[in-house]
Amino acid sequence: MTAMRILVTGTNRPCHERLRRDGHDLVLFLPRGSAKPADLGAYEQLVLLDDEADAGTWVDIAEACHKGQPFDAVTAYHEQAYPLAVAIADRLGITSLIDLALLDRLRDKAVMRDVLAGHGVPSCRYARARGEAEVRVAVERIGVPCIVKPRDGEGSHGVTKIDTPADIGPALARIGRPALERGVLVEEFLAGEEVSVEAISGAHRHHILAVTKKYKDDQTFIEQGHLVPAPLDDAVRADIERYVDGALTALGVHDCPSHTEVMLTQQGPRIIETHSRVGGDRIVELVHLATGADLYDLVARQSIGQDIAPLLAAYGDGDRHRSAAVWYAAPSGPPTHRLYQVGGVEQARALPGVDRVEILRAEGSRAGEVRESADRSALAIAVADAPGEALARAREAVRMLRFRYVWAAGDAPGSDRLSPVAGG
Repeated sequence: MTAMRILVTGTNRPCHERLRRDGHDLVLFLPRGSAKPADLGAYEQLVLLDDEADAGTWVDIAEACHKGQPFDAVTAYHEQAYPLAVAIADRLGITSLIDLALLDRLRDKAVMRDVLAGHGVPSCRYARARGEAEVRVAVERIGVPCIVKPRDGEGSHGVTKIDTPADIGPALARIGRPALERGVLVEEFLAGEEVSVEAISGAHRHHILAVTKKYKDDQTFIEQGHLVPAPLDDAVRADIERYVDGALTALGVHDCPSHTEVMLTQQGPRIIETHSRVGGDRIVELVHLATGADLYDLVARQSIGQDIAPLLAAYGDGDRHRSAAVWYAAPSGPPTHRLYQVGGVEQARALPGVDRVEILRAEGSRAGEVRESADRSALAIAVADAPGEALARAREAVRMLRFRYVWAAGDAPGSDRLSPVAGG
């Protein structure tokens, strides 16, 4: 493919790297708060504005750059950046594969369920609510146990299980007033085993590359780990794939990746939510380690109009070769403490089958309760021939980590006292 000059908004740097690897020139538009030192020198041009800069300013700058040296494509790789990429593409007269109407259907969980119901795809009982009084009415209507969550949330933020009416107050506090005023969704609690389906849609077909087993905290619903492939028998896997294929078709998913979370209930697969992007939490890396399919490469090529069918054929469209797992450390510490050091890292990295161990929290960062995915402290990725062995290796690597916290000067007396916490 002829080298192109591509304007990219937002992050997902692995996709950027795949485009650069193929010889394309990239210009990155990025809010200042999202920039990293490594971005300098990695792009033909790097445009940074304050995080509060409005879309019109970004579009004007893009138009000025385009007049000097035209862009061949405009793209983005995560949902927050999609609207800006489309606005720029529209101003420059460049065709974009990003579908904002699809984004709206998927981001608003209530709209998603409306569409599925309209196409006869079973999901769950649900009700919209705005404000505490409406939430209480919705909980009574749906019944307990149920889930209350922001209609447009992400990263498990604000997702709360309600077992009794007494749980409503704490649930609303966890969600927060802004989300409550925008509106929340009260859903039937779906019991069962949770998986996610990693796919990419193109050429009028949904290509399912992997089914991922998900492990979540029972209270916060924050993800603790993932396993590819999910240990399922062939009949169950086929049932999941048929169900997700139908859901993606009903929702109008096309020419993009998707990450669909599904609960395997006694009544069959039921969708929790889906996204027009790749899965987070290193799931793309697990898919690559387990199947050989490089979703970052597929998505990057598709986003600039390249035919990905030959690559999909070469990957075997989801053939399984080995297993890969990620496990997260999520220790909580007292809010008066800061992270002093993490021990056991090199020993964890030396364990058999461990692909990597990463520390996610900087030394000196404040401790506190783990409330959302961004609060987790470390991760380990491991591979093995069997799913159970890959998961055990990743968990063992995390268990070897030791987080040591120190009272922060000025926060509390005794700033020289350490509190060790196991990785877990």
